Amino acid sequence: MDDLRLVIDVNGGYVMRHQLNDIGHDDAAIRRAVRAGVLRRVRHGTYVLESTWSQLSATRRHCILARSVLEKLGPGVVASHHTAAALLGLDVYGADLGTVHVTRLDGRSGRREAGVVHHHGTVLPDEDLQTIDGLLVVSSMRAVFETCSQSSVESGMVVASSAMREHGLGADEMLDAGRRFDHWLGSRRARLAIRLSDGRLETVGEVRSLHMIWRHKIPRPELQHVITDADGRFVARTDFTWLEARHTGEFDGLSKYGRLNPDRTDPGATITSEKLREDAVRGQMFGMSRWGWDGLEDDVQAETAATIERGIERSRSLYTRNATTIALG
Repeated sequence: MDDLRLVIDVNGGYVMRHQLNDIGHDDAAIRRAVRAGVLRRVRHGTYVLESTWSQLSATRRHCILARSVLEKLGPGVVASHHTAAALLGLDVYGADLGTVHVTRLDGRSGRREAGVVHHHGTVLPDEDLQTIDGLLVVSSMRAVFETCSQSSVESGMVVASSAMREHGLGADEMLDAGRRFDHWLGSRRARLAIRLSDGRLETVGEVRSLHMIWRHKIPRPELQHVITDADGRFVARTDFTWLEARHTGEFDGLSKYGRLNPDRTDPGATITSEKLREDAVRGQMFGMSRWGWDGLEDDVQAETAATIERGIERSRSLYTRNATTIALG
C-alpha cells in the first residue's frame, strides 16, 4: 500500500494499470481492490484511491482526470477550455467535468472519444502556451475565451471574474486579445460574459447573483461598497449596493453557514454576527436583501429578483425621502 500511495502522489492523484502491475498488483488483484472499494476505475486503465476520491470536489477530480489524459496523450496536445481553466485554479461552473478538453498541436482534425474532446485550432506557442506543474496548458487569457465561447453567459462570467480576481486580467485586455477568436462559434456570447464580469466578485455565488441581477434587469449595483458611520468609521463591506436607493444585497453561501463556516463548532455564532452586521447597516439608513444558493435556482430566480426589487423600492421610500444631495465641483 505504501508503494501504491507513493505512485499516486507522484502522478498527482491517480495510478495507471501498468504501474499497478509494476508494483506487484496483477489484473485479478486490481479487480478485487475495485470490488472491495479500495480502488476506483475512473478511466480505462486509470485508477484512484476511493477514500481520497470521495472527499474531493468535482473540480479537483476533473484535474486528476486531466493529468491522466495528458500523460497518456503526450506532447501532441495541450489542456484547453474549462480543463485548462480548472488546472489554472480558476472557478468553473456549469461545465461537464466528466469530459476533458484538449487542443491538438499536430494540426490533425478534432474528435471526441472516451470522455476526451480533441479540439482543432491554431495555437501560438509564444502567446497561448504555458506549463503548470509539468502540464502543458493554454494561457489564462485563451482558457477564459474558450470556456466562455462554449458556456452560458452565467458560466462564462464565473470563469472570467475568477481570472480577473486571481490572475489580474482586465476585461478590456481579454476582449482585445480575443479579437483573433471572433470567428469562433459563441464568440459574441463570450464577449458579453466578459463585459459583465468583475474581479471584485469574490465567490461563484456572488458572480451568479450579479448574473441574476442583469438577467432580470435590476440596475447594476456597486460591488464591495464600504459603509461608514458619521465619523468615518468602518461599519460593513457589502456584496452589492444600490447607492441611490440606499439598499444593499448580500449573497449568503456555504462559506458563512455551511461546511466552510469558520465557526463550525458554534454555527450560531456566525448567524448572530451576521445579524449584528445587518443591524449595523440598517443603522446607517441602508436596507438589505439576502439570498442564498436556493434563490439562484432557475425556477425561483424570478421570485428572488422580484424580492430584491421590492427591497430597493422600500429602501428608496424609507431612506431617501429627506436625503440631501450635495453637488461636487
